[in-house]
Amino acid sequence: MSTAFDFDTSNHFASVALNRSLGNSKWGDIEKAGNDLTARIGELDRAIVLMDLTQLEFMGSSTIAFVVKVWKAIEARKGGMVVVSSSEMTKEVLDISGLSKLWTIVETREEAEEILSQPPYAIPTKPSTYLLALLGWVAAAGAVGFVVILKRELDAFDADTAKQLAFACGGLAALIGLISTMREKQVWRLLGVLLLLVAASMVGVAAM
Repeated sequence: MSTAFDFDTSNHFASVALNRSLGNSKWGDIEKAGNDLTARIGELDRAIVLMDLTQLEFMGSSTIAFVVKVWKAIEARKGGMVVVSSSEMTKEVLDISGLSKLWTIVETREEAEEILSQPPYAIPTKPSTYLLALLGWVAAAGAVGFVVILKRELDAFDADTAKQLAFACGGLAALIGLISTMREKQVWRLLGVLLLLVAASMVGVAAM
């Protein structure tokens, strides 16, 4: 039998796309594929799965048992599953079997990915992420303040002190922005890029 499914973990969730061949496979092959997939799910840090059924042309009892087995493995890990089902055939089978009442079912991968990007499926933001972002933007604000002092030649600081503090705050903000860009994901990565740009611009202005 050709590969029964495609398995991808490049996102914060695992993507499982059942291949067309699975619907017409023998029970022994389907059971073997199920054992393989549940083993892979058991190795995930978080059992959050996008189950894509769009390639299936037939969904018999063996295929239903396969998906239910995977779902139970996910439940055992206290995870979650969103099912993509675009054909009338698979929708009807899921309705008749009562599974449509248990699972979140959508018609496109885009819809599934949108659901999986939100709580309770999304990766919770760590307190350290908030603190790092706060420190970065405080440092960026400090860099802006000292650049203003430097350029307006205010009496609060002499020019050399203002420049040194602008460099220090800008450098710290840039470092935090770089860390966030490399380590974080989604909106926090974008904020890290923005912080890096702001910091770099302030350091550039201070150096002029």
